[in-house]
Amino acid sequence: MAAALLAAFLGLSSSGQQGGGPLAPAYELIERLLPGSSSHFSLRLSGAKDRCFTLADATDSDQLSIVASDVSLVTAGVGYYLREYANMTIGWPRGGGSRLSVPKPWPRLGASGGAVTRCRRAAYSYFMNVCTHSYSLVWYDWRQWEQMLDWMALSGINLFLALTGQEEVQYRVFRSFGLSDLEIRSWFNGPAFLTWSRGQNEYGAGIAGPLPRSFMRQQYDMQQQIVARARQLGLTGQLPGFQGNVPVSLKRVLADSNITEAGATGWMDSLDPRFAELADAWMKELTSSFGTDHWYQLDGYFNGGTAPWLSTRSTHAAAGGAHSSRGSAAEPPADALWLRRGAAAYAGLNRTDPDAVWSFQGFSFIGWSGAQKAAALAGFIQSAPKDKFVIIDMDYGEGEWSSKFDQDGFWGTPFVWTKLHNFGGTDGLRGNLSMAALIPSAALKVPTVSLLGTGFTSEGIDQNPAYYELLLDNHFTQGPDADVVGFLTRRAPKRYGLTEGSTAAIAAAEAWKLLASSVYSQDVSVQDTTGVKSLSKPFMWSFQPDRATPTPKMCALWHAWGLLVEVAKNVSTPLPEPLSYDLVNTGREVLAQLTVPLSLNFTDAVLSARAPLNASSVGAAGGAYASTLADLDRLVGADPAFLLGSWLEMARALAAVANGSDCTGAGTNVPPEVVGCEHFYEYNARCQLTTWNPTPRGAAKVPGGPLDYAGKHWNGLIADYYQVRVERLTAQAIKDAEAGRALNASAADLLQAQLAFDFQVSKKSFPTSPIGEPVSISAAIHDRYAPAFAACEA
Repeated sequence: MAAALLAAFLGLSSSGQQGGGPLAPAYELIERLLPGSSSHFSLRLSGAKDRCFTLADATDSDQLSIVASDVSLVTAGVGYYLREYANMTIGWPRGGGSRLSVPKPWPRLGASGGAVTRCRRAAYSYFMNVCTHSYSLVWYDWRQWEQMLDWMALSGINLFLALTGQEEVQYRVFRSFGLSDLEIRSWFNGPAFLTWSRGQNEYGAGIAGPLPRSFMRQQYDMQQQIVARARQLGLTGQLPGFQGNVPVSLKRVLADSNITEAGATGWMDSLDPRFAELADAWMKELTSSFGTDHWYQLDGYFNGGTAPWLSTRSTHAAAGGAHSSRGSAAEPPADALWLRRGAAAYAGLNRTDPDAVWSFQGFSFIGWSGAQKAAALAGFIQSAPKDKFVIIDMDYGEGEWSSKFDQDGFWGTPFVWTKLHNFGGTDGLRGNLSMAALIPSAALKVPTVSLLGTGFTSEGIDQNPAYYELLLDNHFTQGPDADVVGFLTRRAPKRYGLTEGSTAAIAAAEAWKLLASSVYSQDVSVQDTTGVKSLSKPFMWSFQPDRATPTPKMCALWHAWGLLVEVAKNVSTPLPEPLSYDLVNTGREVLAQLTVPLSLNFTDAVLSARAPLNASSVGAAGGAYASTLADLDRLVGADPAFLLGSWLEMARALAAVANGSDCTGAGTNVPPEVVGCEHFYEYNARCQLTTWNPTPRGAAKVPGGPLDYAGKHWNGLIADYYQVRVERLTAQAIKDAEAGRALNASAADLLQAQLAFDFQVSKKSFPTSPIGEPVSISAAIHDRYAPAFAACEA
């Protein structure tokens, strides 16, 4: 009787099925993932504070027992068992997908040595960048968010950015201070660009907007679902705090001359007397709407530089010498003004939530050096109680963690060590896994460090699952650490469902050894450096200066693709999605690297300073470039992860969920060709992928800004945009060559602007399901390009 009461308290029935306790959400997650399978698991909370989970075979049944110190660790234990013992893959639908099946029988642990215990090496496993909400999550409905939260829980993640729905909170607050409906909505960007009206870089206001009220209400309602489910699963969500960026019209309404104007945005110094009023109203509305986990993301003016009110010369720093970035844990004297600013900003959180934790993105001060900047940073750090100011350190190079102010762990300040890894959600196999594997071991070896967590802060996800799986696995004890090759080669057969020791499994492991020694052995860039979307100066690591001879790493990539083709030929169709994705994605990288010399050759031929242009050279370079882009478009069309049609359909579908009729027409910044909410959402999706800032009708050239920043290697986007751009430029250059002149730069600018506008306002449909069979398409394209890699066979 006592055992039954205890089981009921822990969320278990006497048979091990889910009850109504704190573990019920974990059982429900299992049922969503593998219907009918929750009865195999006996879940229990240990009551310990050891940050561990233990898997063991039940002694009186065929169940698996998972005992852990909290709900998040319970679900992490479920995920670990499914991946490592049941050989399942649980991934992002647009980033490699999943391979799920209920095994018969379920595997026992006894054959692998019995009980297994894994513990967190730091308190938090962190996920997301503020940009992730725009580059990857923007079109998510509740079903997709539910899947994302399940993936997070099964991966051991327990800290994330819960930023959805904040525009409705801001709208209510700004209305209460006297701003009109249109003044507020015109300040917000369109749905695909909200990160940048929330404060990130503040590129401008009203980009592809104004923001419809229907969208704001739908996102607000969904955020309530998100935070409720996250809390059930033991995930801590960071809510957005008030950081001082406001519609510039508030300067007039409040008659506040202290507000600094930056375009359509006003910036309030935290020492402005009105800052506290706004912050209190914001926090009251925020917490009453979404509750709180006591974590708040708050960066201030963020453009890779500094706030407009920061003097370039400090007159407030206390006496003291320059801070040395090496060898000393001594915190430098704080800049008195920054200390006051930080204290005022933290008070804006703390007055409403006495337990508030201030989370600050470390990217804000990447590249800072010298005594003044050290004193400024120390001012912020010292402005809140030591355990209430947390830095999210965003490492995006070859371990620059060791050369910043955080050589000593930000002088003992709690921080979360993450890899930034990706800008814009761009495609490309990249990332030095040996460097990533140092997280967290390298930090734990420094006595002065206060490491609170590990994770990743990529601007966009849906790429490089191997990289992120290693980071997540290494958060726990018995993680891969420096054994990158071992991690990848053990992972491959499980990922594809191959029999251990089979010819296919051996070939798959060999393919991943080659990937480990090539694309995953270097940190080339966090951006796409190929010629797929870049018409000028892509970065070339894959070919020798002659632009024809592959480098050893390129040869390794080429051979890895060949091995995966052979693996796929020996697996029954349809291929499991993880294998289809890796096959197509590796081939995509091969062709993308081929576009680098092709793009350089094309640029040389078209932009040659010699007049007249050589029509034959232009035609040959442009033809080869466009042909490879066409093959790339065909290849990626064979896998669901690389379809433009799916991205656009997600946008249109979310418009249907929001069910609004307030997106276009008078008072909006979108072209008259865009009519209705579905078209408005699609227009936003297309702009983000191309010129980012929308291209106006009749523009002489594409607008300035982060051009092609978020471009993708997607079927439909390549053929209808990148390839067409090359073909039109080729035609213009041949026309100019035949007229005996250099390239007409104005005409070239105009045709690119016309293409961008037409693409952005178009409603053309693209496939939402793969076109063709990935094995035969990959094999055919691999054979076609074999001559380009003849040197690799020598």
